Amino acid sequence: MATGALSATQVLDLVTAAASQVEDESGWLRVGERSANKVSVSVRDMTRESTDPVLFFDVEVDRAVGRVTVRTVITSYVVKSGGMSALVPMTRRKIGGFSAYRAFMDRYAKMLGKADPSANVSFSGEW
Repeated sequence: MATGALSATQVLDLVTAAASQVEDESGWLRVGERSANKVSVSVRDMTRESTDPVLFFDVEVDRAVGRVTVRTVITSYVVKSGGMSALVPMTRRKIGGFSAYRAFMDRYAKMLGKADPSANVSFSGEW
């Protein structure tokens, strides 16, 4: 996302707001450390017995003359796997907590677009 109307502080403030509005039945988000250029977020998968987070991502801000660019980076994740993986052919594995991450991205993009209608918001990668 690139914006000329929002400051880096405003873009990072929206991370906390978006995370608090995510409603995903399989996971929840927790906002962690924040610096001037980054907010760290973790996701707990509610379908697992363990309370340990299963996905970690950062929302990073780059400043340029007249523009702020923001991106998310998944830094660590746990893969969901079936109990009989040795007996069945390999299939695509699911990233634990990914649906909550995707819900965050959808909500965050909407909030950024509302705050700056001229912002350029795009996603890359498979959904």
